[in-house]
Amino acid sequence: MGSKPPTIYSERLGAIADEQLAAAAIRLGLGVFVSAGPTRGGLFGQNLFLTTDAGEFVLRGAPHWPGGWDDPDYQRFGYRHQFTKESFFVNQVKEHTRAPAPWPYLHDESTDIFGWPYVIMPRMPGSVFNERTILKALRPHERNEVAVAAGSLLAELQKLTSSFSGDFDTRTIALTPDENGHQQVMVATMLASAAGADANGVMTPADMDWIAAVARDARSLGERPNTFVHGDYKLDNMTVVQTGGRWQIGGVFDFQTARFGDGAFDLVHQTCAYLDTEPALAQVFVDAYRNDSRSDGSIADWIPLCVLKNRVGLWNYFVRRDRSGWSSGKTFMGWAEPYIEKMTRLVC
Repeated sequence: MGSKPPTIYSERLGAIADEQLAAAAIRLGLGVFVSAGPTRGGLFGQNLFLTTDAGEFVLRGAPHWPGGWDDPDYQRFGYRHQFTKESFFVNQVKEHTRAPAPWPYLHDESTDIFGWPYVIMPRMPGSVFNERTILKALRPHERNEVAVAAGSLLAELQKLTSSFSGDFDTRTIALTPDENGHQQVMVATMLASAAGADANGVMTPADMDWIAAVARDARSLGERPNTFVHGDYKLDNMTVVQTGGRWQIGGVFDFQTARFGDGAFDLVHQTCAYLDTEPALAQVFVDAYRNDSRSDGSIADWIPLCVLKNRVGLWNYFVRRDRSGWSSGKTFMGWAEPYIEKMTRLVC
């Protein structure tokens, strides 16, 4: 009898044979391969579940590169960038905070097993929900406990601080300070996203004028302390688990967009998600964060920039793919401005 045919766990990972997974487990000292399976979430299909006789793990492969796989620089730089960066920030979080990060984050830079580098990390305890699936899974008081835990965890993550704002350079594969601070990086990213949305026909002239005005105001803001910024902090990127009769965060993962900068940005995505589904929990989440953090009143000044940077990319993506018609008759400004108003009230 021949060996089992390779399995396609996702389009991105492609076909992977058990023998390859067994070789990776042995190389990283994780015991004897038992089984593997696809993950149920994740937008990009980089992960699969891996079981060995030593425990439960997640394998993360086929690293991202800003230019895509067809970029001639992908093999030169892209192979190393994503996982080197993620490993750095996971290790920093482990060393400087009590946040439950997926450590040890074992990074094999060689490509002989799969054709690309890969990471194997512990599988975090608990279940993954988003702001809508959790409504069906947990009762109201349990969802309240999760909101408190998520806010407190964000404050704990931001105990990791830096003397400068910065990110991993895609060419040097090293942590590099921002030339003009995180504020200017967010302004530039927001304007670039808005320009892309405008080119795709999902913005109005009034939308673009409004964004430009927010950008002008943001350039006058003073810098705030530089902390760890996850970059995509939301329920989808953490596990929740019941411990001692209360719901807690079992682990936070997906450090692909991590950097150092203003932690106000990490409040946005989950707060807006709660505003869409359970508005009372938006205040619970923000209050838990503020109770456990060093945040001050100046955070409110940053809300317009942080919200717009988050919302413009989502608007471009979802409006172009809107099949339910929810965006009919809406403008970006009409959709996004209420989030700014509500978030500003929450943090004041």
